[in-house]
Amino acid sequence: MIIYVDVFPVIPQALPKLFAYTIKAVSDDVSAIGGRLAYRLRNKFGGNWVWCGGQIVTDKPSQDEANGEFLKQLWTEEPLNDVRSVTLNTTWKPSAWEQGEFTARGLLANYQAEIRRVLEPKKQNFGKIRVDRDYALRGWAVNNEPAVSITVSSNIFHTQLLHEFAATLKSPQELVGMMVAVTAKDFKGTIVEITGNVREMREWLLSKSSDEMTRNLISRAPDDELTVKIETRTSQYIYIASMLRPVVRMGDLKKFRVDPRQVSKALRLDPQTRYTLVHEIAAIGKKHGILADSFESRSLPQAFLRPPDVAFVPELRVGDNQIHRGEGQRIYRSLEQHGVFKRSSAFPDKKHPIKIGVINASSQVAQQALMTFLHELKAALEKLNFSIQSVEVNGQRQQKIERLSRANLENAIDCFESAKPDILLALFPGNAYHDEWEEDEEESMYHVFKSLTMRHGIPSQVVYEDTFSEQYAMDNIVLGILAKTRNVPFVLAKPLPYADIVVGIDIARRAKQKLSGTVNATAIARIYFSDGQFLRYIIHDAPIEGETIPSSILRSLFPLKEFQGKRVVIHRDGQFRGGEKLALMEWAKQIGAQFHLVEVIKSGAPRLYQGTVASAIDRPPKGTAFKISDTEAFLVSSLPPFKGSTPRPLQIRTEPTFPIENAIHSVLSLTLLHYGSVREPRLPVTIHYSDKIAELSLLGIKPKDLEGDVPFWL
Repeated sequence: MIIYVDVFPVIPQALPKLFAYTIKAVSDDVSAIGGRLAYRLRNKFGGNWVWCGGQIVTDKPSQDEANGEFLKQLWTEEPLNDVRSVTLNTTWKPSAWEQGEFTARGLLANYQAEIRRVLEPKKQNFGKIRVDRDYALRGWAVNNEPAVSITVSSNIFHTQLLHEFAATLKSPQELVGMMVAVTAKDFKGTIVEITGNVREMREWLLSKSSDEMTRNLISRAPDDELTVKIETRTSQYIYIASMLRPVVRMGDLKKFRVDPRQVSKALRLDPQTRYTLVHEIAAIGKKHGILADSFESRSLPQAFLRPPDVAFVPELRVGDNQIHRGEGQRIYRSLEQHGVFKRSSAFPDKKHPIKIGVINASSQVAQQALMTFLHELKAALEKLNFSIQSVEVNGQRQQKIERLSRANLENAIDCFESAKPDILLALFPGNAYHDEWEEDEEESMYHVFKSLTMRHGIPSQVVYEDTFSEQYAMDNIVLGILAKTRNVPFVLAKPLPYADIVVGIDIARRAKQKLSGTVNATAIARIYFSDGQFLRYIIHDAPIEGETIPSSILRSLFPLKEFQGKRVVIHRDGQFRGGEKLALMEWAKQIGAQFHLVEVIKSGAPRLYQGTVASAIDRPPKGTAFKISDTEAFLVSSLPPFKGSTPRPLQIRTEPTFPIENAIHSVLSLTLLHYGSVREPRLPVTIHYSDKIAELSLLGIKPKDLEGDVPFWL
């Protein structure tokens, strides 16, 4: 079998001589204005200008005098008036990664129109909405040589531009909170304010705009056209509505009478289609002498890893010290045969039932299916040698809710307080698919229920009525109930040989509303033994200045009594920021521990495929990886549930002292241990769902105990 990856070497002769400019501004952090400044420099002096690695890289340096005049112009504009100097760095030499980034965002960006013509015929229309294809180019260093990845994605857009869509609404204020795409500039943002109409804003907008196309659109726009402020991750901009197109989210589809399943299918690209589309885009780079053929296992075999190359064997230990081999739903059969790995002392046998409080919010038409479901749940648990007992309150075995609302849920949960159930089981109407895509996640009934039960310190399980009769759902529910009541269904057959403890950490930040420059931060650590048994979680909240988490907070996640002298693998959800790495390594040194830092980055990695010379392209097996250096790789950690879709690899980064093969092995091994589902997740259990846990914690939705041994997130 041949493994392919959507990464293409840069032809050395295509690279011009590059120069770098250092930016100094009033603020120490210039990342928020770097991209905008590069755009202005390109418009002013021509050539390619790219914000890259904390500086601006170009192939057309300007004269110092011209720079001086340019700066004087910037000082009349916000936020670029913060720029104090743009200085040529005469000692700089480009790294392979910087050359790759310059190729991706500079040289190849000149052929954007050609690439768009390749993607245009691939869109699909569904009445008032359509599925568009988009692309992203990104630079990499593969074996210390520049390369570019090409990634194709799908987005749902409204067929109307924003000014046309706004005309159908009762009030322009309904646009606030909507995500939009800037049609001419390839980026997205969220509308945060209706700033007026063009008549009021035209002169100001023209004074702020530097490119001719935008100025023409502003000049020709009708006086009564809306202008809106949109917010991106780093900045805010004001645009006329005709330059924006509404981005439709899955939760919006019911408004347009579109079948979400049809749209979901259109969003997915099968491996053959995706591979062909990427290579059509790459052909443009090849035609212009910029890119070579993509990397594949025939031409660079040492860079493509398979499970045996990292010593990954999917084996789990269940009851009676028995080994379960293989992956997927068959684990449930092993549990039926041998029992769980470890029972909670509260439920040593069937004579000690798990007490369940049932909250029934499902529709009247689903009541017969509900009774069948509860009967099958009891039978499924009995097959694993557990029993359940419904808690009675006022002579009732269920708390019935006629309408799903926060008040009704809170009242039902309060009713169970004196009965002290081991777990609450909520039966919701509809399906998880729609609730998952609620626009306002704070008002999602699932999140409301979870927040209420967390605050009461009661584990909980939500089941939607459309899954009452699904066998895979029953398996997941049973595993979830057992794990949340302190049972351990299974662990790794062999402990990780290079670690005593594995920890997953995530740090979420949210700007405080009143104090500029200050953010609220929530740090989450989930601690596991090397065989995957859950030890405990720690949640730490703190207001901090800037981006870096203080070392005192990081140390609180790794207390001396548990970590002294230990070998610890730390999975970070995303990248370490600021001085986090340094603080952790300093603490490890002080307590005589070895910390192995592994970044697990969910987005941005190019796709991998499997095929033969003669056959069609297909998706690669779990555990396939493309190693771009001794410390970085792209990993297929799990396969998506739909056969016609291509897996999204993770980007794994480690330190020179911890081999990338070990980092990959640790991630793969811990994808096997998610008790909330018999289908392995994409992320290791150490950080699975951690961004959501941290996000909810910032909203005040967190357990009553900020340290505990119950995996409340399942």
